[in-house]
Amino acid sequence: MSIQIKNISKQFGSFTALSDVSMTIEAGELVALLGPSGSGKTTLLRIIAGLEAPDGGSILLHGEQATRQSASRRGIGFVFQHYALFRHMTIFENVAFGLRVQAAANKPSRAEIRERVQELLKLVQLDSFAKMYPEQLSGGQRQRVALARALAVRPKVLLLDEPFSALDAKVRKELRDWLRRIHDELHVTTVLVTHDQEEALEVADTVAILDHGKVEQIGTPQAVYDHPASPFVYDFLGDVNLFHGRLLAELSLDKRGNNIAERVESVIGFVRPHELELSRDLPEGQKAVLASVVRIHAAGPHVRLELRITGNGRPVAAELNRRRYEQLALTPGEFVFVWPQSIRLFDNAGASSLLIDQGGGI
Repeated sequence: MSIQIKNISKQFGSFTALSDVSMTIEAGELVALLGPSGSGKTTLLRIIAGLEAPDGGSILLHGEQATRQSASRRGIGFVFQHYALFRHMTIFENVAFGLRVQAAANKPSRAEIRERVQELLKLVQLDSFAKMYPEQLSGGQRQRVALARALAVRPKVLLLDEPFSALDAKVRKELRDWLRRIHDELHVTTVLVTHDQEEALEVADTVAILDHGKVEQIGTPQAVYDHPASPFVYDFLGDVNLFHGRLLAELSLDKRGNNIAERVESVIGFVRPHELELSRDLPEGQKAVLASVVRIHAAGPHVRLELRITGNGRPVAAELNRRRYEQLALTPGEFVFVWPQSIRLFDNAGASSLLIDQGGGI
């Protein structure tokens, strides 16, 4: 089922939760609503579910007007952050609950309910836990039960409100991989609310980034990461170094820079840590700044370095693969030359002005 969100606005007193939000979610798509706390993502999810009424705009489900339709008539499954399982019911009965309370005309037989619940428990890999109670399960297992319960009534749309945020990092990683596999198997239109950038970029087909009740950018995970539409998106999606003023002039003066040096005060430059090049010796013709190595974090497949630019003391983060790190053999206190492989420039109004791909040097 497709979802069309048209010019949705929502106010809570003097606080604007959503302001003229529009987007289309295609049938069978997994879309992540990503943004910081207070950006409006959960409010939008609740409006799609029918748990909140918008002040303006409309929601269309599969092309049909649903804005004033009750939540029970929308055919939507909702998974909350805190499971909301019935403690006095077994896992089997928790999953079966939505089927048992359906109207008599739609209610499956006892045999059909048993078959459906067993099928779902097997799907979420909990078929051997059917007779247990929620308190006997781990957090990750309870969340899988909550998802099975939402899927039991065969929803046309599945809404997930930060379902993994209360879990530890390892379990979150396992569950989001598992969620993606379940989605690929069932093809239920799914909307996931999260503030975790890694989760959104890894799981979703499409990412919608919200801030202060407005959509900043919508696109594939690769598109929003590689081509951020605003300084907010660039800064929100992972670590980034910010360059401006004199420092930007030192790094970018060239034929493809459109005379950047003449307007460095009116632009800011963003460079991700892995886009920085480091060398003990400055290659001929290369523009760079000198920096000292403050700290090295060498755990894992990538090595992070905390640098401080000589002269102004500005901190810079760099990231190297292990092979390059071993080649350089850097130690804290040493000095290295630093320059970006590429710089994304924005003017002071936040508009993207230029991407400079240095390709080994500007």
